[in-house]
Amino acid sequence: MKYENLIIGSGLFGLSIARELLNKGEKVCIIDRYSDPNESSVNALGRIDPILGGAGHGNETKTIEVAKKSLEAYKKFISLNDQFKESIEFEIKPTIHFYNEENHYQAINELIEIIDNDRNYFSLEKKDYSKKIDFLPNKNFKYQSIFNGTIFINTKKFRSTLFEECNNKGLISITDEIKGIERLNKGIKLVSKNKEYLAERLIIAAGPWSSQILGDLSNINIFPSKGQIIKLIDHNNSFTEFHLHGPCSVVKKRDGLIWVAATVEDVGFDKKITSDAAQELIQKAKLLYGGIDKFPIHSQTACLRPSILDDIPAITQISNDQIYLASGGGGWGIMMSIMVGELMTELF
Repeated sequence: MKYENLIIGSGLFGLSIARELLNKGEKVCIIDRYSDPNESSVNALGRIDPILGGAGHGNETKTIEVAKKSLEAYKKFISLNDQFKESIEFEIKPTIHFYNEENHYQAINELIEIIDNDRNYFSLEKKDYSKKIDFLPNKNFKYQSIFNGTIFINTKKFRSTLFEECNNKGLISITDEIKGIERLNKGIKLVSKNKEYLAERLIIAAGPWSSQILGDLSNINIFPSKGQIIKLIDHNNSFTEFHLHGPCSVVKKRDGLIWVAATVEDVGFDKKITSDAAQELIQKAKLLYGGIDKFPIHSQTACLRPSILDDIPAITQISNDQIYLASGGGGWGIMMSIMVGELMTELF
């Protein structure tokens, strides 16, 4: 059997592409080594924000190019119908952004002016909350600003909602691990340990493993960046409704847990959780919320972001043999996933 469209990877990128193709009436098969993947698509913080840089990444804002592309994705999340929003625990939370250099405020404000000059989606206000909110440490940061517009979603529910929608539209889903790709005179052959698959069109959306699967077919470098997150229990429902953004992100999500995110580790494909990471996150969070260490730890996760040097996902045709790649984006991959299907099908 030859599949019309075969996608490797059932994360958010792969499912976004499958959804778009199925909506166009095409037949789609997805192959993943896990029937219920536990990768970055389901473990991520789920922050949708084209303005503020990654907490702890050293950048106050995203680059202009990334911000412009991300805004289109942001608008797609805003325009989702209410039922879909509810299914993915969509919420918009105000952010207190902490910083020490006064020009950081200007950098954020200038980016808002460039991509949202009419302030339809975002606003920024310089405000000193240090004497008004008891949890704020007084001396760790010189300045605080209130940023409005940050969306949070439940990425695990986002994936499961997409998968269910695709499944209802006829998606074929296979659990297997692809070991190699071979070009044929007519079509493409995929080889696993015990089987072979034939495809007319192949789309590789396998996260940080994408470059490994492609091998010599491409020189695009998709590499893993490990991120660990801890979740804390708020027994007394006393934590702030603000998202706190500085050396890390601290936010109470709709699951009732306080998320502290995330480490940035260059350790290859090692996904083990570590006590050092938990301690690092608690120490960073204490700079934003003085009593954060009083909340008991509920759980800790680790995932591998599919990273690329310029932070813009690689959505491209690899060769004239109908082989395509959709991966990369690092910490912005969740945000960009909503428009990957549309961007990919424009290449066909």
